[in-house]
Amino acid sequence: MMRNKLGRWAAPLGAGLCFFLVLALALTLHYKFAEAGLATLVGQGFLVHPVKVFIAHFVLTLLLPFYLAVAFILWCLALIWASVFVRNFSNTWTAMEGFLTTLAALGWVHLVLWWEVPSTLWLLPGLRRLPFWILLPLLLAAILAYPVRWARRKGLGWIRGTALVAGWLLLWCALPWTPQFLTRLRSTPEGGSDQTKILIVGLDGLREDVGQAATTSWVGTSYTNAYTVIPATRLLWHILWGGDPLYYTVGHAPPALEEYNGDPRLPLVDAASRLGWKPRFYIDDGGTIGLVGRNLNFDDILMPAPGWENFVNSNLSGSFPMFAVWENWGRAFPTTNPWAPLDAGLREAIRLGRGSKWVMFHSCLAHVPIFPRREELARIPRWWTLTPYELEPYYVRSQVTPERAAHYDQRRDPFRIYTIRMEAILKAWEPIWNGLAKDPQYAGATRVLFSDHGERFYHVTDQIQLGGVHGYNLDPWETRIMLKVAGPGFAAQAGTPPRLDTISVLSLRDGIAHALSTGQPISPRDLETSYPEAPMRYQCVDLSMFTQEPTEYRLMQMSSLVAGTGIAPNGIWFTKYEKSAEERAEDVSLAWGHGTGLDVIKPLKAGGAHRYRYEDFALRSITTISEDAYKAEKEKMKVALAAHSPEKTFGK
Repeated sequence: MMRNKLGRWAAPLGAGLCFFLVLALALTLHYKFAEAGLATLVGQGFLVHPVKVFIAHFVLTLLLPFYLAVAFILWCLALIWASVFVRNFSNTWTAMEGFLTTLAALGWVHLVLWWEVPSTLWLLPGLRRLPFWILLPLLLAAILAYPVRWARRKGLGWIRGTALVAGWLLLWCALPWTPQFLTRLRSTPEGGSDQTKILIVGLDGLREDVGQAATTSWVGTSYTNAYTVIPATRLLWHILWGGDPLYYTVGHAPPALEEYNGDPRLPLVDAASRLGWKPRFYIDDGGTIGLVGRNLNFDDILMPAPGWENFVNSNLSGSFPMFAVWENWGRAFPTTNPWAPLDAGLREAIRLGRGSKWVMFHSCLAHVPIFPRREELARIPRWWTLTPYELEPYYVRSQVTPERAAHYDQRRDPFRIYTIRMEAILKAWEPIWNGLAKDPQYAGATRVLFSDHGERFYHVTDQIQLGGVHGYNLDPWETRIMLKVAGPGFAAQAGTPPRLDTISVLSLRDGIAHALSTGQPISPRDLETSYPEAPMRYQCVDLSMFTQEPTEYRLMQMSSLVAGTGIAPNGIWFTKYEKSAEERAEDVSLAWGHGTGLDVIKPLKAGGAHRYRYEDFALRSITTISEDAYKAEKEKMKVALAAHSPEKTFGK
């Protein structure tokens, strides 16, 4: 008898295992047959030994036990409620009843989450080709089939049977909905009694034009002619922390190996620590900025997971919705999976920053691919007639075949979806930002909203744009950034006409240095007068996957970057370059921002360079300059980047 009872209780656990394996198979097939984009890089990463070891540990110690526990809880809820309607059912239920009811329960809780973020259904091979208006009712019918049939077989009648099934559905909703009402499993603040002097909030990939349009009701002074110094997140933040621009403007996304071996210092962070400012940095995607394994003088650094592990976590989570909503509750810091609350990271950074004079937060909620939520899809006309497959953007031009181009639906335009997501994030952040003016901790701080770079959507045809990218080129789409500043000396209300001064992110770095050395807040003068031309430098990456260049330039090949990227245990990842930083600097592209104009200089393989001249987001001309003129521009750039070096003030 005891053995029979134990066997019955294995049935709902078996349902949990089966459901998990189906989701795992769907994930495997999605990455196996991915055509391009981040999905292919993640798929390749799954074959690397440290990643395989991590995934095995992640699945066996966290993901699979989680789904077994969820299955057990769902069956317990079903059993309790069914016992109200069927006499002695708690003693007479069969293993098959436990198995099939638990499968239905697992299907239901996932359908609830797929309804919240319908676009994640593109991760399900086969089903992703069905329009939403067919797919969602089909899933609902499949899920309800067994519970309805079971209620009828028990002779409950329509009223009691409907009450039974409806009660099951409501009880099962407790699992996906509960994290919304729980206090986050929060990290412990480092504390302190100081008022914040500088708060920097970064939103990855926010274009200037989109950001300005979405923040007209935000308090502060807007700058419409602001430029990054390099269109790569990690490198830009290191420069803001006082890192040498002559070194960091010849890198790329992963940390260079010499950053671990030589451990280049960050003078502004070191000075802030020495002066008792308690610099704190928070990020909702730990794979974006590699800080793991480095001895840095931050008072606090938090991220959902370290280094490359965050790429694996975030991509796994999209395929396991129930795990994703609880992950948002249980991580050390809010993450960026498709069900992450848009305001959670900013709220947590502000909470954890209390007591620090210098607080920084960077968000990657708009990283590609963007999975639009239902309320975001509502802004797309008749979104329910689209298929999940159509919401996944094309990533490279080879995907846009003549047949696909002939049947392209403009509603799936990735720039439209990007704009909707950015507006949703900024709308969620607006009350937090505007409320800081009345917060005793932050009211006296210089409060900066900025973007590290923009986002480029390459056109394959006049009608078809590829998914957004950055870190490839110097152009207005990647280099013009959002910048709004509030606090002492800046506009104290919304709607103030924007400032038209040319601003470099280096001005923000210099303002931080000035505040550290004098104790005075960053002033408009600090930002507006330092760089009449905004300098930018980058070793651009081959663009052939996105567009056809008119000629051959001296570029970094993506294949070389991928081949040189290594993954070590403990979340550390790095790039081993074939050439030193000094050698790579010989082939850099250069750019100068001046008001709404941008001059970009790209070196040719045959010698000399092309000068691209843009006005706003329009290309005005392309001219050729000599190799000597290109070398002169490089020297001019070195001087500009070396100006106001924090090392001169604070040392290494």
